[in-house]
Amino acid sequence: MESDSALSDALLRQLIAVGQADILVGLPTLNNAATVVDVVRAVHGCFTRDFPRLRTVLINSDAGSTDGTPDLIRNASFTDAGMVQTSHALRTIHRVVAPYHGLPGKLTALRTVFAAGELMQAKVIVVLDPGGPATIAERVTELIVPIARAEVEFLAPRYRRHPRDGVLITQLVRPLVRALYGVALDEPLGAEFACSGRFSSHCLEQDIWSHEAARFAIDLWLRTEALAKRFVVGQLWRPAITTAGARTTLREAVRQVVLSLVESLRAHESYWLKADGVAELRNWGTDPVVLPDAATWDYQALGEQARHDLLEIKPLLEEVLEPDLCARLMDDGPGVSARLDDELWVRSVYAFAIATRLGRTSIEHLADMFAPIYMWRASAFMSHTASDTPAIMQEKLNSLCETFLRLKPALVARWSVDM
Repeated sequence: MESDSALSDALLRQLIAVGQADILVGLPTLNNAATVVDVVRAVHGCFTRDFPRLRTVLINSDAGSTDGTPDLIRNASFTDAGMVQTSHALRTIHRVVAPYHGLPGKLTALRTVFAAGELMQAKVIVVLDPGGPATIAERVTELIVPIARAEVEFLAPRYRRHPRDGVLITQLVRPLVRALYGVALDEPLGAEFACSGRFSSHCLEQDIWSHEAARFAIDLWLRTEALAKRFVVGQLWRPAITTAGARTTLREAVRQVVLSLVESLRAHESYWLKADGVAELRNWGTDPVVLPDAATWDYQALGEQARHDLLEIKPLLEEVLEPDLCARLMDDGPGVSARLDDELWVRSVYAFAIATRLGRTSIEHLADMFAPIYMWRASAFMSHTASDTPAIMQEKLNSLCETFLRLKPALVARWSVDM
């Protein structure tokens, strides 16, 4: 069985001692001492108050914390019967780079949690962010209930973002996933989710776990796998957020996101090539309505750096982009006074997608080349919406999604040529 290799002998003995479970909460950790106690206590409160008659267990899979995280979890109001702890080595390849919106070592931790869930025949599996979003019992319960009632098989958090926040998501990941997969998924990336035991067992049977890009692509892949394999997917409103401090550089974040998108597009091409329109998802929870404050950053400096980098790699871009597209991109103008409009941006994104399909240049190299184009788009978007109200900005974000959808047929046609 595929799950066997994900469970050490020591962990296997612990799980056998616990027995079957109805609800399994997984908590991947790495040096989360500052926040993890509140999360664990919230899980404990959820179990004892809301599910006293069900068999519940918390599994902590730690990637080698050096700040005492495992000890804090062990002592945070849990009985031995309700908690299992394990550790795994943090895989390092030259250096440790935290995944965008993720945690180093999460891939291994998730596989462990899924394998444990299959062994324990868990009906509900929840994975929490040890950084602290679920710090009250109600927020853990909200993730569990729709799955426990068999109303949905994959539940993704949905946040009320300020339109100027999470630009990499709103300008690239969200509109691309919506257009290609045909579903209005708000947050294709994210650390937390809940799913059915059936879905987690399905995931264990896939070969994603051996892919190099899966180290940071797993969050996106889980959501798109659920969509592509037609599991029932829903969204859960969570408290409004502002993007936290970056765990990695912008260029590395763009690189990881591009590689993640390519991983999913390749895995699910038989689905997204035929998908059309954009279907709405059922939502649980309450829309916070109130927007958080807008994020602030120096988009002018970003624009200047982007233009410099684009000029530096112009010969390389000419090998990827069609002549008219490359000419328009390079002639967009100096500084941030120019505008990389929606159509030019979407055509550029789709051109890079096709380039990954053709295989003339490595995907890693293409991801690095794409970074300054994204930086230019992000800078231009922030510059040209600086005086807009949130409502007007949201209309522009919606319009961008429509442009991705309108231009999708050209991507499908070119992608399908060599199939």
